[in-house]
Amino acid sequence: MEAKLAEFRKAHIQKKPLINWHETKSSFISILSFLRGKSYEKKPKEDTEKVEDEEEKSINSWQIILLKFFVWLTLFLIFIRLEFGAIYFIISLLYVMWSNLGRRRGRNQLSAYSVFNPNFEKIQGTFSAEDYDRQLRRGGSPFFSS
Repeated sequence: MEAKLAEFRKAHIQKKPLINWHETKSSFISILSFLRGKSYEKKPKEDTEKVEDEEEKSINSWQIILLKFFVWLTLFLIFIRLEFGAIYFIISLLYVMWSNLGRRRGRNQLSAYSVFNPNFEKIQGTFSAEDYDRQLRRGGSPFFSS
């Protein structure tokens, strides 16, 4: 019995697992990065943990978005069957508009309204009354006048 057990252990030690998950994961990540247009390079261990976390977050966010879309599509088909498809679609659009109203600007982003910016700084391409007055009085573009 001991001899059979020793042979069994030898045979299983030499066998490799059918799927090497570490190699599969790295090849999957490289394929995803290729499809995104980014080059995949081996980075130090500390950086790879951060990169893997970011990639997992981005993959999870896409999965959540797809799940939401399929739930919405299923409900849309149900409401079409109940002959309320147009109402469901309009309410969905109103919800999407309402949910996107609360986005905040970053710290370094300027507001489109100069009164909310430090020192009333205007964003590039803003056309103000001063520019209009300058064009009427002196003619030409406000970009080329002194």
